[in-house]
Amino acid sequence: LRGNNLTGVLFKYLPFPELTKLDLANNTLSGEVKTNYFLPLRKLRHVDISQNRFHGHADMLFSPTTLHANFSNNNFKSAGFKRFNSASKTLRVVDLSNNFIDHDASEFFRNIPPNLEELILSNNLIRGELPNPFTSENLKVFAISNNSIN
Repeated sequence: LRGNNLTGVLFKYLPFPELTKLDLANNTLSGEVKTNYFLPLRKLRHVDISQNRFHGHADMLFSPTTLHANFSNNNFKSAGFKRFNSASKTLRVVDLSNNFIDHDASEFFRNIPPNLEELILSNNLIRGELPNPFTSENLKVFAISNNSIN
């Protein structure tokens, strides 16, 4: 459903338990993406809701099959990872760039999933210092430009 001029808000829930890929990018969808929204989609591997008008908190809470999440180019003000979420072992790519995420870096990066390979956070309002120690040995792409990180 990418680029179909879809408008409005997301359904209260997605009644597609067999869904493996959800691509709603490049529309004008809006509203908040509720915590646990994607969790019931137990086979979801790829979610892309980029280039819309979603706002509020971007919760990176997914089923253990999810590998890729693109929430870029929206209006999210905050985002977070749940350290003991089952997807924290499988999630590989997260793109939250070009939002309005306003977090202290030391808090935000504390719960980064250990197996994450790409974390793209450019063009947000993240500030402060990275936690010490900051370890994420699997990161291959770590984009944090145009924030206020020391």
